[in-house]
Amino acid sequence: MKRLSCLLAALCLLAGCGRTKAPESVRLPVLMYHHIADENTSSTVISEAGFRRQMDALRDNGYTPVSLPDLLAYADGTGQLPEKPVVITFDDGYMSTYERAFPILGEYGFPAAVFPIGCSVGHGQYYKDTDYEMTPHFGAEEISQMLASGRMEVQSHSWDMHQWAPFEDTDTPRTSMLPLDGETEADYIAALEEDFRREEEALAAGGVERLYALAYPLGRYTDLTDRVLRDLGVRITFTVDGDRVNRVTRGEPESLYGLGRLNMSDGTTDQELLAYLAQ
Repeated sequence: MKRLSCLLAALCLLAGCGRTKAPESVRLPVLMYHHIADENTSSTVISEAGFRRQMDALRDNGYTPVSLPDLLAYADGTGQLPEKPVVITFDDGYMSTYERAFPILGEYGFPAAVFPIGCSVGHGQYYKDTDYEMTPHFGAEEISQMLASGRMEVQSHSWDMHQWAPFEDTDTPRTSMLPLDGETEADYIAALEEDFRREEEALAAGGVERLYALAYPLGRYTDLTDRVLRDLGVRITFTVDGDRVNRVTRGEPESLYGLGRLNMSDGTTDQELLAYLAQ
């Protein structure tokens, strides 16, 4: 009997009995785009040819773009992700996202997430209610059409916490979601909640039913920012940290906060893109 017990114990060890199975997780690279234009004027602009080349690189190297609902289902333990997932995102809400990126993504069958600045939704070429010209942004009609495709998710980049300081008539522009100098905690929380409410209203005009994801303007936030947004129902947040290696764990919704993203431009070589995807 003693020999039998020892034999069973040995077999159990070989089979991994008593071990806690490691949680299932996947590496999740996230690409960050802004404006698509023929004339490359900054590191946040990419040409249409450059964008197509990068979509080819994803397809040709076996990467599968996934949607935000896919991420939620996986992190909640109710869905699966492919072996080599990647998320494609667009910040700010430029008209070029609708006019250029949206149809190209349709050709590839790729989903993407779009994070517009709420106060700029529907503003053609002027910054808010000023005479300052800016790159045109899409409106509610374009949001509605993107949502209707079933491939595009439209979520938050704040309503007005990504201000362009030279165009603001104030000594304390709010260029990110960080607290202003001297702002009390209570006032900061109230500002976050009011901004979120106005963003909900702006995007609801295009058919967005709820806000559950947010791309931090300039990638900046505090623990308090994070806590307030969670209380408001935000379940996925993105930064601009291109060095972060994201790992999303099945059954662990917490793994969807603070995801890093790689900024994409014509200057991003295929080698750099593939190295980021594989890190």
